[in-house]
Amino acid sequence: MHNDDGFNGADGGSVPHTVIEGRYELLEPIGSGGMGEVWRAHDRRLRRFVAVKGLLDRRAMTADTEQAAMQRARREAEALAKIEHQNVVTVHDQIETADQVWIVMKLLEGRSLADLLRRDGVLGVPRAADIGLQMAQGLRAVHEASVLHRDVKPGNVLVRDSGQVVLVDFGIATFEGADRVTRYGGVIGTPPYLAPELFAPASRGPTSASDLWALGVTLYEMVEGRLPFGGNEVWEVQANIQQSPDPVLRYAGPLGPVIQGLLATDPDRRLDAASAEEMLREVLTDPGTPAPAQAATPALAPTARPTPAPSRPAPAVDAPESVASSAEAVPPAPSPAASGGGRGRLSGWKAAAAAACVVLLAGGGWLVAQNDSGGERDEASGQQGAGAAGGDTEQAWEQWQSTRKRLTIGAKEDQPGLSFYDEDTGVWSGFDVDIAYALASRLGYGKEQVDFYGVTTANRASKLKNGEVDLVVASYSMTPEREKRDGISFVGPYYKAGSSLLVRKNSAKYDLDEAVDVKRNEVEVCTARDSTYADKLKEDGYTTGKWQPDTYKECVERLLDKRSSVYAVASDDVLLAGYAQNDPAHLKLLPSGAGTEPYGVAMRKDDPLLKRKVCSGLREILAGKEWSEMYMKDLSPLTGRKTAPSRPEPRPCSAE
Repeated sequence: MHNDDGFNGADGGSVPHTVIEGRYELLEPIGSGGMGEVWRAHDRRLRRFVAVKGLLDRRAMTADTEQAAMQRARREAEALAKIEHQNVVTVHDQIETADQVWIVMKLLEGRSLADLLRRDGVLGVPRAADIGLQMAQGLRAVHEASVLHRDVKPGNVLVRDSGQVVLVDFGIATFEGADRVTRYGGVIGTPPYLAPELFAPASRGPTSASDLWALGVTLYEMVEGRLPFGGNEVWEVQANIQQSPDPVLRYAGPLGPVIQGLLATDPDRRLDAASAEEMLREVLTDPGTPAPAQAATPALAPTARPTPAPSRPAPAVDAPESVASSAEAVPPAPSPAASGGGRGRLSGWKAAAAAACVVLLAGGGWLVAQNDSGGERDEASGQQGAGAAGGDTEQAWEQWQSTRKRLTIGAKEDQPGLSFYDEDTGVWSGFDVDIAYALASRLGYGKEQVDFYGVTTANRASKLKNGEVDLVVASYSMTPEREKRDGISFVGPYYKAGSSLLVRKNSAKYDLDEAVDVKRNEVEVCTARDSTYADKLKEDGYTTGKWQPDTYKECVERLLDKRSSVYAVASDDVLLAGYAQNDPAHLKLLPSGAGTEPYGVAMRKDDPLLKRKVCSGLREILAGKEWSEMYMKDLSPLTGRKTAPSRPEPRPCSAE
């Protein structure tokens, strides 16, 4: 590490910045907590901003311990660099200088979960389950690499505008089975999130179960609006765990068994990441079934505010300012751990939950939490169903609209020509966006009543099911498999795209001019997780990486990184054409391949009235001049066509 001619010119002065290995210019310290140093830095070679972190805490090292510490830091950096997962911060590089081991990570924009909780106080159960699921997925990837995070807490969980959740701050990470490490005479970590076994006299030190305990604390905090075990000092927190090991769950609803399983004081009986994932997925699949709640003393629920869309304002929800403060007493729910079987999947947890649901909390916070993510639609659905059955569709639709003063539509933010959000102007544009506005108009909503919500290929189905959006118009390929798997309905198609590959324009190693060149050279192909290409690439004999990102934008970023093993991105031709047009000096679109991807408008399967209205509206759009005009404005610059193609024929709409 050495000083270079970097300058901080804010005040006209010439303060030199530190530059690591002549490449990474350290600009300013960022973050807080953990060991070592964290900097916002500029990568001079690739001309991008990154986060650079030193793994060694110089204050805790002596001459005798330096060599061992350096060796441990090397192992940690190597292990972290091997973790490729959409819910774990990406490590770009590892550098060792004379007195420090550095890791270079992706610099992520977004707000921390701690910021969200400070703003909202409490999150709705569906949103908390979605965040918890992504945290569990990230932890499983971390643990499979034999790494332990050791500081899982809301402040170290980044929630991006797209809804993606990323575990960050691995400054005190270590290895499963490593020596117990302390700092200034105490166990490392944040007291309210430290597992009780870390303080046992014969403690084996941190394990993956310790990280899962912290996940349980975080889930509890999201839905209950407070920590399960209070105290600012370690001894206070641990004393509260010993005195009251089963914290009261008033508002957790179906998240109750998950939280109880993660907060089992015996680490051998605690849920592991895979089991937590499975249970959280089931909560998201059917968030309307309350789980057993423990007996609660009368208390006011935390104020439940509508959960705003991460990137754009959410539709207003008339949630009550408070809920009933009294509740029927119910028997304490049996701890999932008590059902036996040790760690892992807890057999019988569903049966235990069902048995304890005989008496439910009246007016509890779970009902508020449902409204927090679109729960008002439950009553409206009943009304609309009755109206539709009686043949009075218009009256039913008026009732539907009365519960939604605004229409929320999920769209992708990073697809030039199709759907793009300009952060500088706050304006959405593209073919998908124009289709969405045209549909909204036919549903009775003006542009000023439409809120766009940034979604990704990986999360758009869950955003629909959680009630965070009413419709998704996001280059969503409509297939029967997706309708069945994701529990959604499609209307369309409104466009048919071809398949293609995007490659580096000037590769020093490979000549990639056709798809067959990509396959023959066995270069790695990137695509978005859960896209139709994820399985198709393997079936067609292409080489793919172990982990795929949430967005095509991230694939393109990997493609442009010359150190990356990615040499091609697979997706729809019109989608990739936008990226190629934005960077013609470095990117090249290969000729389209066989097959088409029909784009559909997606909605929840349990809303047949909305489906009928969307189907009727889309048919109107396709029958007139409007569709061709939108194509020529948005897509003709990408495809090069001088006239619009024939309009797709929408499939018949049937009530679900």
